[in-house]
Amino acid sequence: MQTKDIGWINTVRALCMISVYLLHSEFYYGNGGFSYGYVLTPFYVNAFFFVSGYLFFQKHLTPDGTLSFCMGKYRQTIRHILFRLILPTLLFSTLIYIPKMMFHHHALSVRQYLYDVWGGVSYWFTSALTVAQLLLATLLLSLRLRMSQCLLVCIPIAIAGIWLGHIDQSPFPWNYQKGMEATLLMCAGGMYRRHESRANRILSCPITLGAAVLIYLSGVWLTHPAGPQAELPATAWHLWTLIVNACGIISVTALSHVIPRNGWTEYIGKDSIIFYFFSGVMPAFFGTVAHGIFHHEHYSVTLAVTVVSLLTASAVNFTIRHYFPYLADLRKMPCGTQRNGPGKNNSPH
Repeated sequence: MQTKDIGWINTVRALCMISVYLLHSEFYYGNGGFSYGYVLTPFYVNAFFFVSGYLFFQKHLTPDGTLSFCMGKYRQTIRHILFRLILPTLLFSTLIYIPKMMFHHHALSVRQYLYDVWGGVSYWFTSALTVAQLLLATLLLSLRLRMSQCLLVCIPIAIAGIWLGHIDQSPFPWNYQKGMEATLLMCAGGMYRRHESRANRILSCPITLGAAVLIYLSGVWLTHPAGPQAELPATAWHLWTLIVNACGIISVTALSHVIPRNGWTEYIGKDSIIFYFFSGVMPAFFGTVAHGIFHHEHYSVTLAVTVVSLLTASAVNFTIRHYFPYLADLRKMPCGTQRNGPGKNNSPH
């Protein structure tokens, strides 16, 4: 298919990741009585699954809108999932396991380690993304589908994920229920990729965008702890949540196309997975430090914790990318037979 400018995706991912850091800062330090980060909750993860689907399906869409997915592409996709998602999730969750247990005053045990780390519990997002991508790859290999057909197939998969989440709330193994739900969001991203030009014309309409923002903010207000706390039947609640989430994705996608790009958001967006791996430990550490200095919660301190956490994570990300790139992808492990001189890039192309 025609190559498109996807720089907006880094903006979406950066906005999502900044939202994660803000929400975690509110959790570990405090919000002074009112959670502004709550406004971000319906979109910050859903939009990430959406753009992940955009990128996933972009590789396999043909000009006529069908999905080309042969055994060779399947193997390539599985390798990508293994080296870019599964192994980094296991590695980073192992690295933070002992500090996390000590921070939460939990006893260390091999059983808990196996449950949290190898069971894919520590990092729920990358675990769910792994499951979603494995399901989609297997689906595309076994069936020859158009993008719209893939979307229809994923609807019952997502519904099954919601149902399983109700009868078994345990995230073990690998947050499979959330992963099943995420297949629908990823297919929505693929549908947007398939009809991107037409979709952008619709999203650029002030009436469409204004309605999406209004519905989104209404949904946030109706469920906010300080709001009216509307109660709906389960089916109506799920439908309303789906509408609000969709409007959140529409709003942040439209916003990302008009926000001027800058170096920091590009930096966060490109390496958002690494930032995610530190989205808990950084706000937890700096939030605890802030508690020792500022005994009365104030939202300005919450924002400061968010900014300092992001800046520190940026420094850690720089260190990993330049000196330990194999932590994010073991395929970049320096080979003993390759001897590059100083200043030469030994990362594979």
